[in-house]
Amino acid sequence: MTDDNRKSGDKKMSGSFLRGDPRAAWPQRFLASLLALTALVAVVAFGAAFRLTDLGNRPMHCDEAVHAIKFGRLLEDDDYVYDPKEYHGPSLNYLTLPIAYMTGKEQLTEITETDLRLLPAVFGIALIGLVWLLRNELGTAAILWAAVFTAVSPAMVFYSRYYIQEMLLITFTFGAIIAGIKGVRHLFGTDRDRPHLIAVKPDGHLFRTEPAKSRFMSCVWLAALGVCLGMMHASKETCVIAIFCIVFPVAVYFGLRLAVAFHRERELQFLADCFGGRIWIGCLSALVVLLVAAGVSMMFFSSFFANPGGIVDSMTTYFVYLGRSSGEGSVGRHVYPWHYYLSHLFWFDRGEGRVWIGSLWTELSIALLALVGLIAGAMGKGFDKETGRVHVPMVRLLGVYTVLMTLIYSALPYKTPWCALGFLHGMILLAGVGAAVLIRVAPQRVSKSLVVMLLIAAVGHLAWQAHRASFVAFEDPKNPYVYSHTTNDVPVLCQRVEEIARLHPDGRDMHIQVLCPDADHWPLPWYLRHFTRIGWYAETPEGPTAPLIIMQPVMADLFLKYNYAQPPGQQYTYMPFPREKNEPQWQLRPHVPLQMYMRLKLHNQYVADREEQADP
Repeated sequence: MTDDNRKSGDKKMSGSFLRGDPRAAWPQRFLASLLALTALVAVVAFGAAFRLTDLGNRPMHCDEAVHAIKFGRLLEDDDYVYDPKEYHGPSLNYLTLPIAYMTGKEQLTEITETDLRLLPAVFGIALIGLVWLLRNELGTAAILWAAVFTAVSPAMVFYSRYYIQEMLLITFTFGAIIAGIKGVRHLFGTDRDRPHLIAVKPDGHLFRTEPAKSRFMSCVWLAALGVCLGMMHASKETCVIAIFCIVFPVAVYFGLRLAVAFHRERELQFLADCFGGRIWIGCLSALVVLLVAAGVSMMFFSSFFANPGGIVDSMTTYFVYLGRSSGEGSVGRHVYPWHYYLSHLFWFDRGEGRVWIGSLWTELSIALLALVGLIAGAMGKGFDKETGRVHVPMVRLLGVYTVLMTLIYSALPYKTPWCALGFLHGMILLAGVGAAVLIRVAPQRVSKSLVVMLLIAAVGHLAWQAHRASFVAFEDPKNPYVYSHTTNDVPVLCQRVEEIARLHPDGRDMHIQVLCPDADHWPLPWYLRHFTRIGWYAETPEGPTAPLIIMQPVMADLFLKYNYAQPPGQQYTYMPFPREKNEPQWQLRPHVPLQMYMRLKLHNQYVADREEQADP
């Protein structure tokens, strides 16, 4: 071997070590994988700290409270019936049960905000670590950068601390993408298309693994695909958008390959090598995936076969969903223009006057890096020459998936900020590819170092915003991830109710009436869950008046008529709750005020008790 050839071989082996290439000696491959795995574990730990710290630091959003009360019925009475008009799928409720069991809690009154939000937080952490399974398809550098961006994305952190279905849906969707890729490659890939089937003996010689192992792994991955698809459906109706965006680019890709094959004998032979004699296996595998997905979905929607009608309801709900997504009826207040998601994610400012860093919220660095990854995939450039054939098709499919998700969600009139997580996660994966490509194509060490420094600065900026969003401005309307959120007044008001109940002879059995138009009283049922006699009214109540009344001011005239319509001897004088001097009016949410009134006798007791406590 000449010196030039020897140098070239040394260079290739060095690159193989960095990539964990099968041709490198197994100690080198092991060390490279160990270093990458250690880096990923560190990133996951950092992301976990963001997601698990002080989960109960902000008030419960009304959507969180609705799901919490529904979970309470399941926990206490084993009662869950899927509602095709509200609440989304049952996975959130059923998957919270193990957390309650592990903490030894059997009543809703024992459950805390932290207990509930632990479930989406765990899924948010899992979403970071799952990228490791795509290291053969996207490359180690790309998946590590994607993990970092997932860990510090303000939106990902904020909604991983939210007791809603969105984080479950995103994680199961990503699991379906991974399982589908792995299953198809194990099932149909040839030896030259499956470098993971090439192993290295300790002496450095190559050998092929047994095909039976590949078939077994394909079964495992395809079963996992079915489970993920079923759980996607059991989580939220919008899963159909993600499924379409996954299936469409795959179908187009193979359709184009087939069309080209009829004009190129070599391509036709390649397809024959890949699929010849295995078409029936593919059809059988697809059937198994559908059966597993349907079985998992039906199990959850039927309340584990206690409510078979829930299976039918899981299909008819799409008539309701189509109306909601188009902005019909009461969801009109959630209708926004096409650029709503893009402006919230990438350039959101509600500060006074000019834009400055303290008021500007942006994840633009992720979008720009995703654009780099998208262009690199489309052009087929910027990838390692030896493994690029693995990266390019995957990046292209991922790019089409992300673009489709962005377009569809932007086109739908009905919008809530957390729905953007689906296409944002696709952008994050592309951003990981873009970061790896920028480092690889940088011509010199100085320029590579500059790129790395810029990436680190972008990560630091995202982490700073994630901290602001989840630990500082978690209820501030100037936070783009805060949407119609409960104010800190609500826990204070409910604490005052507890103080009043201690003076009443019935205690927590004291009769309370809550008057709010359109049943707009959430999340009060969560905060008042310890009280046993609460009436919730959107119109005139029935029966006698309660000692304590909580209402929105627009209901004041209705309550006056209701009180004076009572028989003689049952009409009472009500006094407003004696708030502290200069204490602002309570608000359920911004611009939704609340008032509390109590009977004169109870009011005087409360005032006297406060004066007694204030006077030592």
